[in-house]
Amino acid sequence: MEQFKDKNFLIFLSISFVVGLLVGACMVLLFFPEPICECEELQVVDGEEQELSVDVVGQETQTVEEKDTLGKSVSLPVAQCSVIVDIAGAVKSPGVYCLDEGSTIIDAVYQAKGFTDGIAQKFVSMSMNLSSLLSDHQKIYIPFQEDVYCEIKSLQYIDQVVNAGNTTNSGGSTTGNTTTCVNINTASLEELTQLDGVGESTAQKIIDARPYSETSDILNVSGIGEATYEKFKDDICI
Repeated sequence: MEQFKDKNFLIFLSISFVVGLLVGACMVLLFFPEPICECEELQVVDGEEQELSVDVVGQETQTVEEKDTLGKSVSLPVAQCSVIVDIAGAVKSPGVYCLDEGSTIIDAVYQAKGFTDGIAQKFVSMSMNLSSLLSDHQKIYIPFQEDVYCEIKSLQYIDQVVNAGNTTNSGGSTTGNTTTCVNINTASLEELTQLDGVGESTAQKIIDARPYSETSDILNVSGIGEATYEKFKDDICI
């Protein structure tokens, strides 16, 4: 009888233990819920948001992607400029410009919004090659008209009359005399003033009365009379 009671007591203890475990497990689940095993995180890869899983396979994938991403060098936008030139002068927007390799002067002019008013057009067309290739850090100046100083010089052609005369001196030798005349049709003001009796005002009158068909026509010039003409008639020609 005592053995039976002891056996029932052991069974009761076992059942109570099992029931206690179940109740304890339920209490743990009630007050301490398990964390969610699967969740989603966002990772920025190459400027785009991508969802990553934290399960075992996703963790391996995430690790590989992170290594690939971290292994890449970050490149920032950099302005590609092969040729830098400074253009100034008769252009609408002078300044420093960035152009591609192989660009020409005219390309720099287009970058500067084209030519402006007052450009020395004739000088540019004659003396500048707008198709020339640009070099890095080149300075370009497009001249204005006032930057170009042009002086037109008239060409004076002086006819030289050589009077070769043979004279015999006391020793019996022969010498030649050579003289140069002043062409009254082409001589300059300074050359005419070298004539005997001719000043600057008279020389200017001689120039204004051109052309002459013969040297005696100079007598028609005001201020030149027979006496003055006799002084230089042998020194002039036409």
